[in-house]
Amino acid sequence: MAIIYTNNSSGAIRRLRSRKPTKAYIDALSKHIKFLRKQGFNVDDTGKIKFAKRETVHVEMPVHKTTNKIIESKPYHMGVGGTKPDNSWKIEESKKFTIVPAYNKGPYMVVSKSDLLTAGRKV
Repeated sequence: MAIIYTNNSSGAIRRLRSRKPTKAYIDALSKHIKFLRKQGFNVDDTGKIKFAKRETVHVEMPVHKTTNKIIESKPYHMGVGGTKPDNSWKIEESKKFTIVPAYNKGPYMVVSKSDLLTAGRKV
């Protein structure tokens, strides 16, 4: 027995596509087109904005005489500088814990090294 997909075989989609727009939709669309034209857009009767085609313009740059001087530039840095935050305490604190599975094929959990033998067990 073949599977029939209702979204492709039912007539609902064909009926919706062939359905004419409601009067409320047409009124709202005409108001929207008037609004867009008032804002300065070139809009067609369906409400789509028509964009002008882009033109390419050839601009000649003025030619300057170059010198053989080497210009030294400083490296560009963002901000005004400052110090990096000290995260060494995180490393020292993380040495007290380890990550182990809570039970067979279970999630992982963070356990202190003193409770490592009883991790995941009911004690």
